[in-house]
Amino acid sequence: MPESALARKMKLKSGAKAVVVNPPDGYLAELRPLPNGVSLGDKLQGSFDWIQIFVKNEAELEKTLPRAIKAMKPVSILWISFPKGTSKIQTDLTRDKGWEALEKADLKWLTLVSVNAVWSAFAARPFKSGEAR
Repeated sequence: MPESALARKMKLKSGAKAVVVNPPDGYLAELRPLPNGVSLGDKLQGSFDWIQIFVKNEAELEKTLPRAIKAMKPVSILWISFPKGTSKIQTDLTRDKGWEALEKADLKWLTLVSVNAVWSAFAARPFKSGEAR
């Protein structure tokens, strides 16, 4: 069975060691089916190729981000999912505000995607050697 459109959009690759932290109810069903050979965890223990964290506000981002960064490999993609402004979830994160912790982490911003009707996600990765900051 081919992977879900969401897994493709979020660049989840075959064989990846992946983790989703604090997913909302029903989210993992949206992410499935996964690409072949993906192992999916729910705790930031060890290192991962693909990491997705769900945070509702800047305080949760500041609390979770250091553990997520510690679990990254040099080629990892980190997705930070946050509530859309149109969702009913109270948040102080927007596309343009609340990302100081991510900026301080010295990660390269890659893209912003719509996860579903409630959540958006920024992708980031470590800078490659010699890459402009």
